[in-house]
Amino acid sequence: MFTRTLAAAALAVGAALALAPGASAADPDDPYGFNSIRDRTDYFVAPLDPGALIGANVAKPIILSPYGATRKIECRGDGHYVGIHECRQYDTKNVAHELRLLANPIRPVYLYMF
Repeated sequence: MFTRTLAAAALAVGAALALAPGASAADPDDPYGFNSIRDRTDYFVAPLDPGALIGANVAKPIILSPYGATRKIECRGDGHYVGIHECRQYDTKNVAHELRLLANPIRPVYLYMF
């Protein structure tokens, strides 16, 4: 009788542990990951790229960088629920450099910081 009770208790504890949620890497203030870091290279356009000033890419922010939009650019925010912010671009040695948003009423312009 004691063995059956002990076995039932062990099964109950095992089931509770198996069904318990695992640890989550999501920030508790950002449970959906809207503010996580994402690759946003295709979100930017260099000023000399085709269609940057007149054409298909006029809605994209301009990046003033020695690499243009050819090197990886990462930003926080999903662009829908949380605006794009805290951007950085990687150089040829994979070192991240800050991109600062310049005040511009017409179109966002990001400046590569050395």
